[in-house]
Amino acid sequence: MWGEGKKKTRFYQADLIETSRTLGNPGCGWYHVYTFFVISQDQQKSSLYLDEGSENEQLVLLLMDIGAFRKQELSGAALSYVEEILRFFQKNNKQMILRFAYDTEGKGAEKEPQSLSLVKQHMKQIGGLVRKYAKEILLLQGIFVGSWGEMHGSKFLYQKAMAELVNTLYKATEKSCYLAVRTPAQWRAILAYKGTEPGLADRLTVFNDGIFGSSTDLGTYDTGNRKEKGDLVPWSREEELLWQNDLLKGKPNGGEVLLGDPPVGYEKAVEDLRQMHLSYLNSVHDLKQLRFWRNETVKERGCWRNLSGYEFIGRHLGYRFTIADARVLKKGQLRITIENCGFAELCAETECFLILETKDGSASYQLIDTDARKWMSGEKTILRADLPQEAAEERCRLFLRLKRKCDGTVICFANDSVGKDVMLGEFR
Repeated sequence: MWGEGKKKTRFYQADLIETSRTLGNPGCGWYHVYTFFVISQDQQKSSLYLDEGSENEQLVLLLMDIGAFRKQELSGAALSYVEEILRFFQKNNKQMILRFAYDTEGKGAEKEPQSLSLVKQHMKQIGGLVRKYAKEILLLQGIFVGSWGEMHGSKFLYQKAMAELVNTLYKATEKSCYLAVRTPAQWRAILAYKGTEPGLADRLTVFNDGIFGSSTDLGTYDTGNRKEKGDLVPWSREEELLWQNDLLKGKPNGGEVLLGDPPVGYEKAVEDLRQMHLSYLNSVHDLKQLRFWRNETVKERGCWRNLSGYEFIGRHLGYRFTIADARVLKKGQLRITIENCGFAELCAETECFLILETKDGSASYQLIDTDARKWMSGEKTILRADLPQEAAEERCRLFLRLKRKCDGTVICFANDSVGKDVMLGEFR
């Protein structure tokens, strides 16, 4: 039996206190937009920079205007410049949201190619670069067409064309990152098309650049209901939020907030953003709405009390894992309770380790059987691990570590702890 035959130690749980600090974890948070006009590498080198305000942000949105190639394939120089951009942000440790567009002035139909086949060819040309930098790319927004690449104001937004473009992009990127369309109705129309690629539903999400701008998020939703309208058109805000709460679990969803009339306070915003499983937001647009949140004071108790609504929202974008409890059960099994307090879920594969550190400073690592992508927003998850015999017989400390498989990045827990590993407790 575990711990029998020798003097047994006793487990003392650490102070698992929640923290309100910014965690800086990958794949979520605030972002800045960087706009580039893709012509050639030599002409555009001087435009590579980092905004001062984005130094503490992990994400960037790269809006690449390829309108100069509306009548021809992308040149080798243009592709070299795109790679130079990707390499620059890779070196600066930024995870990228990409959007390619033929227009950045609100003239989508005027500036996009005349043929669908050329749009597809551009997607195929871009696909190789996306695959090459896939570890640093969170998702691709849009299907290249429409004003600002936002899938409105284009002649290619009928069901067949949207489905063909998304399928082309999906195959060109070889499932290496998520793809996002502008509205839930577009998502449903594309997935309902008979020629949809197998597996696309798992990699397709949405983005919303009109959040709170009106009762319909500036046309993202409508006023009718699903029963009356069917699946291929926008529904009411309430029904679309329920749809997102169900269909977008485990997928990155984000965009921009706008000042509506009346403005939306942080408490109502939190309700909606949680249903949307929101992972990321523009940190400079709309400044009027963001200032409105900055001027609000959080009413919740605990570590969040007296912070601003802006801080509360920003630090809940994406996933936010808090270790709520750790205790030893009979037969030497450790039970750990983790709560995801964030608006969304983790999208990347991870490994979770239980670390046993003895008094002489040596450490052993035990892989815990769990998938952190299934630690759902607003829910608690129980982890279990069998403790080694020595834990019952000598002084030692237990820690938990979570890291991404793709690059080994350690994901911070929202506990008040020293370092990136959280101490669960100790045997003494």
